[in-house]
Amino acid sequence: MATGFQMTRIHLFSTLIAAIGWSYLSPFPQADEGPARRIGVIIEGTFEKPEITAPIENARKTQIVAYYEWDFGVRPFTNDVWSERGLSWESLMPVARTLADGLAEKIEPTLVRDDRGVILYATITGKDPFLTSVVFSSELLDRFRETLGDRIQVVLLDRHKIYLFPATGGQLEDFGPALVKEFVQTPFPVSLEVFLLDDRGFSVIGELERAAPTN
Repeated sequence: MATGFQMTRIHLFSTLIAAIGWSYLSPFPQADEGPARRIGVIIEGTFEKPEITAPIENARKTQIVAYYEWDFGVRPFTNDVWSERGLSWESLMPVARTLADGLAEKIEPTLVRDDRGVILYATITGKDPFLTSVVFSSELLDRFRETLGDRIQVVLLDRHKIYLFPATGGQLEDFGPALVKEFVQTPFPVSLEVFLLDDRGFSVIGELERAAPTN
């Protein structure tokens, strides 16, 4: 069974620099006593077909999707609502990153160790629908520098579960088959593409390989 991934460094789509006011955090009218509703992004597989998406440069199976909260969870923006609210990716991403910073502060990762106590990898799990957007937080790398190092491989396996591996040591390749199996079975898959998180940002470096079909 193949366990590796192709190592081609690819930069994330160009940095969005526009800033907007906090009014966009509540894009829909609501009662004063109700909680503030959020807008942000969720990273999904390209097999999903929402209307408002942004590509990740050279990523073949992963995309960024614009979402907003409503009474029953979250919804992807439609073209009509997107236009009605006067939104753009330049205005959304600063708010999405602020939301991601808040998530990065609150996550409680699970560290998985070997028999010697050496950290093999970490997982981030949670019910927040915007969990995958945490990779856009400038705070995320700092949360794991002491445990995983300055360069971290990230697999967005599921909307509610993220794997982080130290980029050195080949740990991700060792766990490749198990991750592929989990991906096939999860109810909310994202993709098997592998990202590198370091001081330069968040970029695609390859994809976990599935086993070739047998006759």
